[in-house]
Amino acid sequence: MLNIITDSSAEFSEEEAKALGLRIIPLTVIFDGTAYLEGVDLEKDKFYERLLAGEFPHTSQPSTEQFREAFEATNGEETLVLLISSALSGTINAAEVAKRDGNFENVHIYDSLCTTAMLRILVETAIKNRTKSAAEVIAILDELRPRIRLHACLDTLEFLYKGGRIKKSVAILGGLLGIKPLIEITKEGTVGMCGKAHGQKKALRSLIDVLKSEALDKNYPVYFLQTDTDKPTREVMAGTGHEDDRIFRICCAVGTHIGPNAAGLVYVVK
Repeated sequence: MLNIITDSSAEFSEEEAKALGLRIIPLTVIFDGTAYLEGVDLEKDKFYERLLAGEFPHTSQPSTEQFREAFEATNGEETLVLLISSALSGTINAAEVAKRDGNFENVHIYDSLCTTAMLRILVETAIKNRTKSAAEVIAILDELRPRIRLHACLDTLEFLYKGGRIKKSVAILGGLLGIKPLIEITKEGTVGMCGKAHGQKKALRSLIDVLKSEALDKNYPVYFLQTDTDKPTREVMAGTGHEDDRIFRICCAVGTHIGPNAAGLVYVVK
């Protein structure tokens, strides 16, 4: 049976990972010079508490040693490693270095070109097909990956600015005008601005309209995203008629660039 490894941005809890036989490589978040492993030394509740208190973190990719240990634990069995987009993190590079240096021919590394609940859908699909070979599963993921969408609205441009994603002048102007940025994950695996709205209500309405306009592939779930609070996310859920679907709190590494009071959704199109 195929071994599957992913990183902590895929939004699996420790309990879920254990039940699924899934290995999680934690991403690193740095507060005031101290590094924390997400889900090990730092839980999401504490992360957002510190973020709201005014602390601004940085992120770091896992070490090659973390991957080497994970690859050694596979005991030579065929293993598929699904990781956060190479356009967003150096995590893929660290995994590839560990594979090369350790000559782990049984390990197959897959660039998801996405993160958070998008990556979760890919991992869930791999798990459902883990009786197949890595090559067969990769072919399935290659077909699925371009059909997964993520749309989100942010409450502030401040964290995109602090993370180096936009200029200070744009952040200041956006704050003065009450602009709420609308973002997506592009097919290249980057964060792209796909619109803006004046005020949160209009921004949330845009998310509702996006989901209602799409031809959903109902073989896959619709997932919703929140950061510190679920209030704006639940407003989107109610507006789309998806109140019973699942919400995930965005991981610390991604939340660093998103900031508080954000909402998002992830789905698969036909």
